[in-house]
Amino acid sequence: MTDLTASNLFSVKGKVALVTGGGTGIGYMIAKALVCNGANVYIVSRKIKVLEKAASSLNELGPGKCTALQANLKSKAACEQVALELGAREDKLHILVNNSGVGWAAKLENIPESSWDHVNKVNLYAVYYLTMACLPLLVKANQGPKDPARVLIIGSIGGLLTEDFNRLAKPPANTMSTLSYAVSKAAVHHLATTLATHLTPRGVNVNVIAPGTFPTKITESRDDKLVNESTPIGRIGLESDMAGAVLYLSSPAGAFVTGAVLVSDGGTMLSSVNKVLAKI
Repeated sequence: MTDLTASNLFSVKGKVALVTGGGTGIGYMIAKALVCNGANVYIVSRKIKVLEKAASSLNELGPGKCTALQANLKSKAACEQVALELGAREDKLHILVNNSGVGWAAKLENIPESSWDHVNKVNLYAVYYLTMACLPLLVKANQGPKDPARVLIIGSIGGLLTEDFNRLAKPPANTMSTLSYAVSKAAVHHLATTLATHLTPRGVNVNVIAPGTFPTKITESRDDKLVNESTPIGRIGLESDMAGAVLYLSSPAGAFVTGAVLVSDGGTMLSSVNKVLAKI
């Protein structure tokens, strides 16, 4: 008889997870959700002091545990080094969360080459290279069709909508564009579905979570009043919203889901589309 209890369906107890950008923002929310549900979590970023502080806080929560690994994931070599360090500590990796990301804003007519280079190295290339470097550990973690290994990629609704969707074709003069960021997220969504095609038969599901507005460094200059007014649910995302999505896609509950983009935005995309349609 199938055990349909929540404690079984959404269990990540004892699983090994690697979360990039796990010291702050959405990455910390994800690491917290996994640690609080009994996973052994490794968090990775450039700033070791931030990581160590986060790991200390998460270890106090338990019942899982958290370990800090310092790395700057802007090169293939750095991604491979992280996989080597993890492989020296663990013989398998059940959950890889590619969360690290950077933003960039510039005038549309003068987006510098450095913007495209920097944003894509972190938001796109690192996702591919780290996933490939960790693939042997992920394949070993496959527990069969009912609980395969998982790769989660944190995308963005910015990769699903154009940034000027509320202004149609006439944005105000001197508007700062986040085009390079949005394009990188659209690209990583496609990367995820393509990787899912290749990796799912090998026992590794690949999915995307596309958040709306959550409290992160990228959104710290947000206008909360404007965000609340443009979001049907009337608020920004909470850590419980991100935790629910991650636990679903990381546990037996989400074993039959792969190549999907799960939008967690409080209805922002629906609201935006309706505003555009109303003006046509």
